[in-house]
Amino acid sequence: MEQFLGTEKARKYGIFFAVVIGVYFFMKYLSPVLSPFLFAFLIAGVLTKLAGKIPLKIRKHYLAGAILLLLSILFVVAFLSLGTWLFQKCGELAGRTPALENEFYLLLSDCCNRLEKSFGVNGAEVEAFVIEQVDFFAENMEVKIFPAVMNKSVGYMKTVGGIFTYFGITVIAVFLMLKDYEKLVIWLLGNEDLDGIWEVADKVLHYIKTYIKAQGSILLIISALCGMVLWLLGLEGGLWYGFLTGVMDVLPFIGTGIMLIPLALFQFLKGNYVAAVVVLCLYGGCALLRELLEPKLIGNKVGIWPIGILLAIFAGMRLFGIPGIIKGPISFVIIYETGRYLFRK
Repeated sequence: MEQFLGTEKARKYGIFFAVVIGVYFFMKYLSPVLSPFLFAFLIAGVLTKLAGKIPLKIRKHYLAGAILLLLSILFVVAFLSLGTWLFQKCGELAGRTPALENEFYLLLSDCCNRLEKSFGVNGAEVEAFVIEQVDFFAENMEVKIFPAVMNKSVGYMKTVGGIFTYFGITVIAVFLMLKDYEKLVIWLLGNEDLDGIWEVADKVLHYIKTYIKAQGSILLIISALCGMVLWLLGLEGGLWYGFLTGVMDVLPFIGTGIMLIPLALFQFLKGNYVAAVVVLCLYGGCALLRELLEPKLIGNKVGIWPIGILLAIFAGMRLFGIPGIIKGPISFVIIYETGRYLFRK
């Protein structure tokens, strides 16, 4: 045992386990503080590379700063425009509430009549039961849910403020890094003691790029599939609805169900039973498609088994919550590549 502890192999095992513990503590406690600056470093690299390809006789960091300023303005305008649009739509929806209620009750009555004719069910009893449940839900919304949402409005404002603060710190950090970015990179890469770190970091960056490309590919595939199916079903705005379904699928813990399940229920109430079944099958197909494509597109391209990426996502969610969807796979790649670097022949 003493002979083993004194060997080079034991030292490597010690470094490996130290990295595992360090990665956990970094992701758990330090990443919320340091992530704006890490993102800033990555963004500065992308902008510097992009500025180098533009044939203008302007200093590279000035050109990169101009691009960053333009992108920041576009982001703020897009964010505020989206917020204004959502606010207007909520106002329009509130104004149409009485008309929507009448339309719902007419649709419910028609659906119950069809159930009575087709299956011999007492339509009046079904209609009365559904109305009772809707009234109970509306009462709870008014008495419990709305006040709870209003009580948490300050928390929501803090969240929005936190997003803008995070964004602002990141942008400022990028501006500060741009001038000396190339000097900083040369100094870091010239330090031989950091060779192993940069080799692992290069693999992690490759994973991040692969992840972004994979999510973009999945979004396009699911949007095209949903848009085509809904268009073939003859649903109004099917292509646009399909695109929104693909966007919802990319968002963590939201998925296609928030779009397709209500649509299937609405088609069922309208008596379009075939369309309802097709939409439900589409929902199941989209969920299966993501489960098959995501590990394959990410795992195969970064040289890791797809089951490893799936395990990393699950473990990351258990250890870090919702951010673990991203932190888990990145942690896994860091640990995996560190092991390869230390123990390769």
